Amino acid sequence: MAERQIKIGIAGFGGVGENIAKDIIKQKDIKLEGVADPDEAKRRRAEEIYGIKTYADYRKLCENKEIEIIYNATPNFMHSEVAINGLRSGKHVFSEKPFAITKEEIAAMLKAEKESGRYLQIDFEMRYSLLPKRVKELIDAGEIGEPKNILFNHFCGGQGFEKEKTWRAKIENIGGYYIEEGCHRLDIFRYYMGEDIKEVVAIPAPQLRGPDGWHRAYREPAATLCFFPGEKLANLVTIQHRAVYFAPPGMENELGHEYNVSVVGSDGSLYVNFWKGTILLMDFSGPGGKTCLKRMESYPGLDLNILHHNSCGFFRDFVYRMRDGKPPFFSAFDSWKTMASVFACEESFKKGGERVKVDYTLPQV
Repeated sequence: MAERQIKIGIAGFGGVGENIAKDIIKQKDIKLEGVADPDEAKRRRAEEIYGIKTYADYRKLCENKEIEIIYNATPNFMHSEVAINGLRSGKHVFSEKPFAITKEEIAAMLKAEKESGRYLQIDFEMRYSLLPKRVKELIDAGEIGEPKNILFNHFCGGQGFEKEKTWRAKIENIGGYYIEEGCHRLDIFRYYMGEDIKEVVAIPAPQLRGPDGWHRAYREPAATLCFFPGEKLANLVTIQHRAVYFAPPGMENELGHEYNVSVVGSDGSLYVNFWKGTILLMDFSGPGGKTCLKRMESYPGLDLNILHHNSCGFFRDFVYRMRDGKPPFFSAFDSWKTMASVFACEESFKKGGERVKVDYTLPQV
């Protein structure tokens, strides 16, 4: 017996929204029912290519009774209002990261989820993607013992954004580095450690080129320390080529945009290169107590999005869970815990790297 087809709508038809649309039309049991975007050219493109109904106002999309799930691909500053409207309209909502820009917005979203009886899933897709998920499986299987330390190196290329042509040109639209980008890394720290972050230190990077040297409309950090119970530590090192003279202007993309992760446990360690698709497992119990290579796992030829940013697969997983009456892969409240550490990092960053305790108290709304 064929599974019933579930109908979805996309709010926001920029790069992310259209990428999801391209994936949906390949699925027999998911139907793209409508798209909302205030940009007339984007709506016309959606109509011509996908033959679907479009709306200038996302609220009209939410009113469509045929739609069961909304993919919220709007800019950061709109995440809260779109998600809340979708939930109150009786839809399940899959919302792009970050959760939202403020604690108050997140509290309102969680309240709307509870009151609506629908589910809200935040797109921290690294948890669902092949390599990060495999690392979690290896940790949970005891391959390296108890995880103690994590080092995440983020080498960021990119040519930056033309300030007059993108919503990311204004800091008030984004929220800050940790809200826009760092949230992914902090979520992975919590995922691998299996615990919540207690305190953070966020150290700003030097402004060697001035504000125009940054990848986006915010200053980057140089390092971020996340302290866990039991003296466990996770460290994010951010190397921004544009800002620190690793390449002359215009050459950043040739250096690439890459990251790798090392997780050190009580009995061994593992090293992951997300771009090359490899995992090295090391054992601390070699002959004479030496560290030795246990084995290597390799996933050649796979698309980078499958390896570490599989939003399309994660969204399909959410759709099928909603169709089958199952809860999401992880809860929206769990995503709030990641964002609580994100807000602590933003505070530490603004204070020049002061140590800040993570406050998990949700404001009343």
